[in-house]
Amino acid sequence: MRVKHDKEVYEITQVKSEDLHKVLELLVDAAAWLKTKRTKQWSYYLTDLDGNKEEILRSIENGATYLVENEGQPISTFTIENIPSEWDMELWGEEAKDEALYLHRLVVHRNHAGKGIGAVLLDWIEKEAQEAGKKIIRFDCIASNEGLNHYYQKRYSLKEVTHIHGSHSKYEIIL
Repeated sequence: MRVKHDKEVYEITQVKSEDLHKVLELLVDAAAWLKTKRTKQWSYYLTDLDGNKEEILRSIENGATYLVENEGQPISTFTIENIPSEWDMELWGEEAKDEALYLHRLVVHRNHAGKGIGAVLLDWIEKEAQEAGKKIIRFDCIASNEGLNHYYQKRYSLKEVTHIHGSHSKYEIIL
């Protein structure tokens, strides 16, 4: 699947297990950058990458993880799950779970940040969710991650802050 933005072409493909290293590299790079911003968002990728690979690999095997490339270089990854994970169930509960798509691990490499790619991908994800018959997209981030919350709130309303395993901002897009 291709999307165009600012004269650039971005190829969006489902990740195969042999490309796990590309996804991990993007996540580790993002976690390292976030650490410099004094947020603990995704810090577990720095402290326990091996312990978190299984969840990512499971999403890849389910066909839920995507890689975005520009000129053959991986620049972004994200996961869109049709079925809520254990974390999603803890955070969102049973309500409308079959109508929802759960967005996880959306990251854009810092070399491509600020170019509007995140917004293009969010538009693409919304379109894909609608085509799949979903009525809701749900996602969250650490409440103390001011930069990411500010980014999301330019576009979406904060649904609530919940206090499960720390404080998390919850966002819900009604399609």
